[in-house]
Amino acid sequence: MAEKKGKAEYFLVKGLSLLPYTVVVRFARTLAWLAGWLPLSLVSAHRDMVINYLACFPELDYREIRRRARKALVETAHTLASYSHVWLRDPEQTLARVRTVHNEDAVRAALASGRPVLFLSLHQSSWEVPVLVLGRMASSVIMYQPAEDSALDPLVKQGREATGCRLVPTNGRGVKAALMALEQGGSFGLLADHQPGGKQNPCVPFFHHPVPVPAFVHKVIARYQPHVFYLSALRVPGGRVDVYFEPAPDSMQDMDEGPLLTEMMAGLERIIRRAPEQYNWSYNRFRRGPDGKRRWYKKPQTMAIIRRAAAGEDRRSLFEGPGAAG
Repeated sequence: MAEKKGKAEYFLVKGLSLLPYTVVVRFARTLAWLAGWLPLSLVSAHRDMVINYLACFPELDYREIRRRARKALVETAHTLASYSHVWLRDPEQTLARVRTVHNEDAVRAALASGRPVLFLSLHQSSWEVPVLVLGRMASSVIMYQPAEDSALDPLVKQGREATGCRLVPTNGRGVKAALMALEQGGSFGLLADHQPGGKQNPCVPFFHHPVPVPAFVHKVIARYQPHVFYLSALRVPGGRVDVYFEPAPDSMQDMDEGPLLTEMMAGLERIIRRAPEQYNWSYNRFRRGPDGKRRWYKKPQTMAIIRRAAAGEDRRSLFEGPGAAG
């Protein structure tokens, strides 16, 4: 079944890549807008977005949460549909849609300094585009989660490596390649908002809720003392994209594990808050906490939480009370 799904996605992406970019994204946005008005019980991605918005933005009332979740569903559909062109078209077509690269000179200076460089990225907006921008500057090692049983995986790898970056898997071989690059004064990037696989990783706050984060980041910074940049994208009017390279605080170099990872997640949160609707809220980032699995994303519990939120119940009782984890 997984193989068939992979083939269906493969042919869908190939087909979309043959259409004009504006047609592809308009079609995706329209379908997502329509899906946003279906019952939440029928659309799991929209359901997860509502839950994540409820958990992360307690200052917003329920009606505003629903409005923003619908908008986020449309923006995420835009992002995912656009990857048919990012992965399969000439990368120059994608790079032509980049309006501004913020702090490009600072990044080039860091890459030329002989000191290693670490890029911390996230699932914000068109997150594949910054990899193409970075590849023009340096042959950075980029860690990613391969889907080896999917026909789509070779397209993803081909697209991300189109301008010079080198993808490595999130396993021992990938870690070895990343560390070797840093040893040689090179650069390495990863999606730092990913849920780490190991259960030994520490938990730190992210939008008010503790989540496991990759301790590997602290080990890299403590050992190699690299330049550290947050790398992100922001979709702007006119179908354009702004790419941001934002230097992390120098103080991170001397922080212990807990404070450093807390600062890292706070930095990612600041980027998300710049345009919350462009973050991929369909990702179940809060599925684990310090006490184990949370039940927020199981359909019966999800619908129960949403009904209680709609009735005006206090958010803390929804996400921190009995039954929220286990």
